[in-house]
Order: sequence, then structure tokens, then C-alpha cells
Amino acid sequence: MKLLLLLVSIVLSISLASSIVVIPYSYPLYKQCDSRWGGNEIINQTICDVGCLMSSCSMAIAGRGITLNNVVSTPGSLNSWLQANNGYVGDDLLEEIALTRVSPSIEWVGSYSAADFTMDQVVDMINKQTIVIINVLQGAHFVLAVGYDQSNSLFYVNDPGFDTLTYTYADVVGYRIFNMN
Repeated sequence: MKLLLLLVSIVLSISLASSIVVIPYSYPLYKQCDSRWGGNEIINQTICDVGCLMSSCSMAIAGRGITLNNVVSTPGSLNSWLQANNGYVGDDLLEEIALTRVSPSIEWVGSYSAADFTMDQVVDMINKQTIVIINVLQGAHFVLAVGYDQSNSLFYVNDPGFDTLTYTYADVVGYRIFNMN
């Protein structure tokens, strides 16, 4: 039994030693169901119900120090701005290009499938402080990528809907990419 515990300890030590977590830039963590804005309607549903992409964008905007008419970006303030500036289309869908009207510092790069980027390419974007919002849970959820553990194919995230800290590269089904200077 002692030998088994020793072997498990050695294996854990080796696997932890090979794990290097890199978080090159800090962003605020906003939860879409926060009582300050979770009940606010987007069009037909609330931020708590369907606001993961918008909340992820809000974290990125706030983290870069970009304001909404001199107001700090939160899911509540960004939702209000988007409603007033035709930022939603269809049934509660964020029109990503609308964010370029917030500030000339925001550039919408595009929407991509998981197959469009290798892990190395996404890591390179994160290191260059490109905003990478990843689409996970078979397309049902969006999170802001804040870092990575390349050796284990993990993305560290600010997850607006759950208490999840990481998703694997294999979990990703798509990306929303922005530059924010």
C-alpha cells in the first residue's frame, strides 16, 4: 500500500511539473446571472438566460480599459449600449461587428470554426493579447480565453455562466476574435 501511494505521488509530481500555466493578461470575471444585471432583458430573454457571448465581450472590453460613453463595461452596461445602438439581431443574437462602434480601439476580426486554428495558433493569439472568445459545450456557450496550458491542451477561461476554469482544445467548436488596443 505504501509503495502504491509513493508511485501515485511520483506520477502526480511528474504530471504537475510538466504543466505550465500561462495567463498573459488579466480580465475581470463577470457572471451573466449576477443579480445586478442577470434579469435584464436582451430582446426576448435575459442576460442570465442567453448572455454568455455578450458577457464575455464585456469582460474583454473592461479588461482593456475601454469604456462605454465613460461607463465601465459590465454585462448590464454593455447590454444597454447594445440595445440603444442596434447591437442585437434576430432572437437575442449579438451582432459582433456592433462592438466596433463602441470604440475605434475595437476591431472585429471574425467568427471561425474550431478547425480554423491549431492550439499553437490560438496560444499565439492569446500571447499577443488578441481577444479570443471560445465557443464550447457543442456550441451552446461562450467563454473568454485568458490563458493556456499548452502541454495539456487546456485553455484557461473566464466563464460567465459556470464555475469552470478550463476547457480543452477538443472542447472548442468555434471562436470569436477581436483586436482591442
